[in-house]
Amino acid sequence: MAPKISPLKAAENAIHCIGLGYDISVDLRLKACKRELPDPYLIELDHDQGREIILPGGISIPNVPKSIKCDKGERMRFSSDVLTFQQMSEQFNQELSLPSKVPSGLFNNMFDFTGCWQKDAASTKALAFDGWFITLYTVALAKSQIVLRDYVKKAVPSSWDPAALARFIEKFGTHIIVGVKMGGKDVIYVRQPHSSNLQPADVQKRLKEMADKRFSEMNLQYGLNFEEPYTKDKLDIRMQRLRFAESSPTSSYSSKDKEDLRRIFKRRGGNDNKDLNHSEWLNTIQYEPDVISMSFVPITSLLNGVPGSGFLSHAINLYLRYKPPIEELYQFLEFQLPRQWAPVFGDLPLGPQRKQQSTTSLQFSFMGPKLYVNTNLVKLM
Repeated sequence: MAPKISPLKAAENAIHCIGLGYDISVDLRLKACKRELPDPYLIELDHDQGREIILPGGISIPNVPKSIKCDKGERMRFSSDVLTFQQMSEQFNQELSLPSKVPSGLFNNMFDFTGCWQKDAASTKALAFDGWFITLYTVALAKSQIVLRDYVKKAVPSSWDPAALARFIEKFGTHIIVGVKMGGKDVIYVRQPHSSNLQPADVQKRLKEMADKRFSEMNLQYGLNFEEPYTKDKLDIRMQRLRFAESSPTSSYSSKDKEDLRRIFKRRGGNDNKDLNHSEWLNTIQYEPDVISMSFVPITSLLNGVPGSGFLSHAINLYLRYKPPIEELYQFLEFQLPRQWAPVFGDLPLGPQRKQQSTTSLQFSFMGPKLYVNTNLVKLM
């Protein structure tokens, strides 16, 4: 298990993620940002006009570009409707500011899907979730400031070059991070297979019962004040084992009930001790915050007029739709390259021809028929 970082370091990482590339086929993690380049920022940021900001909890961050805004967060319990696979995927994408309908890495991770969305969708009747979302603070870029840097534009392949396209996606990702929400979340996700006969209202009722038990008012007796500075003497956690394994909160836990509903318990942020109930975990978020949501802008949306942007857009769409391993993306795109094995249909004249267009022919006997030959070069692979 990786060691937790301090609230100060987590805040610095969140701010420094703004403007970096990201591959949205993976789950939301600060460590997954594209930082390999010496100067990894894909968009213009006014680093020379930095100022100090104070985040909730008294965290001071110096030299933050003026184009990056910081806002205080909120705490809320949210219960979704019972939706189809496609509808829930679109709802997740809206939260991430993604126009695409293709399932994101966050969606797949929260519902424990494999990533092959065609199979996942075919085996799923309905989805729903209910949980608490604690946002300590949000850092975001003003959209008027989004300008792609020239070196990124120059890296766009001008033709369908599978190797170059794969390198671009691996190096820069598919999208650019323009917003980060830090805090924690404790959520119950439910998957209903086609074998379950429960109606949507029944699924909603059962989910609410589970959530009410997990997030009971008795558990919320411990409050959070986002304005107070972090001090160790405010952390009062009772380390005890819960009596009921069914409601045991963990960072990731799943089970099935008698109606074949798949219940998935997920936590992000806070202490990941399995023995903490919801209220105890709630008080640890400010000491161990994590990213709970992000906002993105597609790289291709900033490539208007750049040669090859259409090829890159097509390659990214294929990658996100079928999600091949990134190390195999080159071979995958190579397989997608269209090849002309026969004359294009539109080039063949329709109806009877009064005059033979090709004069090149083979004749095996003096009075025998002529076999006319198309001299167009055919490339055999």
